[in-house]
Amino acid sequence: MSASDTHDRQGARKRPERVRDFIVLTTGGAGLLTLLVVSGALGFVEGIMAAIVLFAGALAYYVGSVPPAPPAEDGRAAASTQSVADNTSIQTLVRALPFPALYVTPDERILVSNRHSGALFRLNSIEGALKSVIIRQPDVLSATDRVAKSGAPERVEFQTGEGDELWLAHLTPGPEKKSVFVIFEDRTAVHRAERARADFLANASHELRTPLTAVSGFIETMLGPARDDRESWDGFLEIMHQQTERMRHLVADLLSLSRIEFSEHRAPDTIIDLCDVTSRSILSLQPLAHDKKVHLDFDTQASDIPITASSDEISQVVQNLVSNAIKYSRDGGRVKVMTGTAPSMSEAGRLATRFIDGAGRSILLQPRASSEARAAWVRVEDCGEGIARKHLSRLGERFYRVDESRGGEIEGTGLGLAIVKHIMARHRGGLAVASKEGEGSVFGVWLPIADAESRLTDD
Repeated sequence: MSASDTHDRQGARKRPERVRDFIVLTTGGAGLLTLLVVSGALGFVEGIMAAIVLFAGALAYYVGSVPPAPPAEDGRAAASTQSVADNTSIQTLVRALPFPALYVTPDERILVSNRHSGALFRLNSIEGALKSVIIRQPDVLSATDRVAKSGAPERVEFQTGEGDELWLAHLTPGPEKKSVFVIFEDRTAVHRAERARADFLANASHELRTPLTAVSGFIETMLGPARDDRESWDGFLEIMHQQTERMRHLVADLLSLSRIEFSEHRAPDTIIDLCDVTSRSILSLQPLAHDKKVHLDFDTQASDIPITASSDEISQVVQNLVSNAIKYSRDGGRVKVMTGTAPSMSEAGRLATRFIDGAGRSILLQPRASSEARAAWVRVEDCGEGIARKHLSRLGERFYRVDESRGGEIEGTGLGLAIVKHIMARHRGGLAVASKEGEGSVFGVWLPIADAESRLTDD
């Protein structure tokens, strides 16, 4: 039985008693006042005033004797109404934020979350779960406990995935005691920019020192001992031109690598045709193959291979792999480029580097996509001197070159494969190499095929 029902029953039992008391009080008072007026103890006007006061007092007694409403019940109702209003305001606030956000209740459960937090934790359902089940970062969990106890806001940095994303958690006490708001800020782009800038300065200062020293030395020679030796100037100028071109290519590759690293955490969202991009990239390299007297062939197993990718970056991948194959092939040799599809990423990785028996093989980049996802692949075969097994695992490192094992002095910056590696990482793809000394090398890349839903959306 509720308190309101009890209150109504008590009022019903006391109603006859209130009526009787009111009649007795007013009748007795009226008789007393009449006697006083008749006896002359009170004047007529005073008697009227006394009667009004007496009636008002009796009425006040009658009304005041009604049992008051239970204060506890009213308090609970008001608190319940206020709690509903607070929860609605919290839900509206959290879900309107453009960042991943959570509201953690005093019992350490996530009461409210928004769609951005679902994407961050890669879960469809978060609300109602314990915070320790969703937030797997120990530093963030500890900070949540501290904020709940002290009420002092905190900020905590943490990394997700394979350590390539940096986030900043802002923790603020909520309206309820021991409740906490947690808002996550993506600092990956800023972190990558700072790291890319530091890497760029370190690499540029190191790699530019050699050509700059050569150019500076020839300038000093031309201004000094060879000032009047005009016959030697042509040779000096040719060497200076070569070193200047080397610096130009180096700076261009460094800038390209920094730009790709900066955006590596953002997956592309455009549907392109891998066959078309590969064909156009190969066509642009025909003059280089002609100069080296290398036959450049292109073979595809499908006429249309849709992938979710950046057209410019995939073109850069093909150009870097094919230009390397041309440079390291023997004069009059052949470079073969193939594209195709596979029922899974694991099968595509095998097809991308299929080579002769006895070849060494190394996976330079493991794909981040599911191994069961349908995939596309590109394979580039050359007929150069091949690469020793000891070098294979280090290919893709910045500035790592094995010219001595691949046919002597070859011009290049040593950044081509590093650029390919970072582009494929952005596309959740893989990169591998297979080679056998004396018989050539194969470089292959593979990445997921665009699903049907993405293609319909893009169309």
